[in-house]
Amino acid sequence: LRYAVAALGPYFTFGMGYFLVTLSFVFGYVFFLPLFLFGAVLTTALCLLLFQLVMPWLEGKEQDDQDALAKYEKDIQEAAGEGNLSWCNRRWATQWCGNAVCGLPRFARAQLREVLWWFEAGEPEQDEEVLDNQAKTGWFGVIIFGIFSPFGAFRFISLKDDYQRNESVKTFTDLNDMMRVAILALTTITLSPFVICSTWSAFYAYQGVGNDASMEFIADVYHHTFAIFTGSVELPALDFDFTVLWKDAWHDFITMWDFVKLAPDKLLAISKTLNGASFGFGLSKLLMSASAAGVVAVLQLFPDHWGLVGGSNVPLGDYAQTHADPGAFLANLSSLNDDAIDSFNFDFGPVIKKDEDSQYVFSVKEATISKELFRFDLNILARVFEEKLKGLDLYECSGMQGNIKDLPQSITDLNLCGCK
Repeated sequence: LRYAVAALGPYFTFGMGYFLVTLSFVFGYVFFLPLFLFGAVLTTALCLLLFQLVMPWLEGKEQDDQDALAKYEKDIQEAAGEGNLSWCNRRWATQWCGNAVCGLPRFARAQLREVLWWFEAGEPEQDEEVLDNQAKTGWFGVIIFGIFSPFGAFRFISLKDDYQRNESVKTFTDLNDMMRVAILALTTITLSPFVICSTWSAFYAYQGVGNDASMEFIADVYHHTFAIFTGSVELPALDFDFTVLWKDAWHDFITMWDFVKLAPDKLLAISKTLNGASFGFGLSKLLMSASAAGVVAVLQLFPDHWGLVGGSNVPLGDYAQTHADPGAFLANLSSLNDDAIDSFNFDFGPVIKKDEDSQYVFSVKEATISKELFRFDLNILARVFEEKLKGLDLYECSGMQGNIKDLPQSITDLNLCGCK
């Protein structure tokens, strides 16, 4: 996210400055506000579906799915121990086929969790409600200030005290990096038609073409945007001549580097060749992925030899979560070593320190991420550090869970101020 801001920030600043200085925003609010509202309302509906229905449903089913998966793994291991060939016995086949059919909903929910683990906007404080006049946090803050930013800007300016403004800004600073990128993308998508069409309309009007021509331009923009409701939208036609892949592909690839000297018809021919090549490589990638998935599925039938090939693949979503969620990182640790500590501190700041007596201090005051992201069960700390944790500082980590009695007895310096 930092690199994206550094790379795209100057362009965004220049573009928005141009939008304001040329008074294009006047044309936007007068003529193109419905254009923005159309995309913003659809995006809001999608976000509310995820915030209010999908994510609570996935979280509510998570423990049941984990228990069912643990039971299945235990049963399949017991069944695999019967017979000379572990995968050639009736009980193992019954367990495997039953899980493949009945476990499909659990598998689908697990896949959704891996994809959407980052989709969360935090919760308001205990004395706040999401839709009242004070709270601008949680999913409501994301929607009003992120998706409906043209209205959210005025709402932010109208806030009376610094506390409310800080809470509104904190809504975004407390998000994980993936959620920030998602909100930035959603904001850009909803704002793009508003900003682009407003700028075009402004400069078209500045040419002095008259009111009729200017309004006709605006009508054309609306007709193009809402063409799907008039039945006049047409899907692009894909016309690939696959013979170019083995006839002219390499020649055209070499030729295109001297595109300045090429005629337009030759450039068009090269573009068709490259389109065909891109489509062909896309199909080959799909076939390779399907083949790899088939190999993995076959290897799962041989549990005795599964470990020899490195076990199952690590889901990309789980891997990303361990580097964005300190709780997930600690939960996946099998043992505490210097490499694990260095990796944790690299991702979240120098939170874990090892003293000369080989005892550890865990302090969120040194974290480089928001303290709101430290929300996991205290049992995880007890399992990871055991009796080697002598200092624990969880100041203002309101998302922590568990019982203080579960903490290691070796702790001599404890700070839980602000924890719920």
